[in-house]
Amino acid sequence: MHRLVLSIAILLAFCTLAPAQEKKRFVLYAALLESTPVQLADGSKWQMDKGDTFPVVMFKEQQTKIVLQLAGTSFVTDASRVKVIAENELTEAHLSNYRYNVTQYLDSRSEKMKAELAK
Repeated sequence: MHRLVLSIAILLAFCTLAPAQEKKRFVLYAALLESTPVQLADGSKWQMDKGDTFPVVMFKEQQTKIVLQLAGTSFVTDASRVKVIAENELTEAHLSNYRYNVTQYLDSRSEKMKAELAK
């Protein structure tokens, strides 16, 4: 019994001495291969353009559908309509495209909210 307690104590001591590895955030992106009309989870309808890039939330229906994120909402499209971008292929142009789409989405939501409040 004493050996077990001693072994556990030594194991815990080594675990606390080992440097904690920095957690790397893994985000998968996908680019649309064609212009695609989509319905966002918030109910709004958008026309996404060929080349638009979005973070991947998940795959569904045996990977035939893909859920992509746009700001605080998401949308589903056929997985055949996107190209998943490997982490080493992700460019500043992809990220800039996503930021642009997020800005456009947030601006449109803001305008809708202002219009509703003005009523």
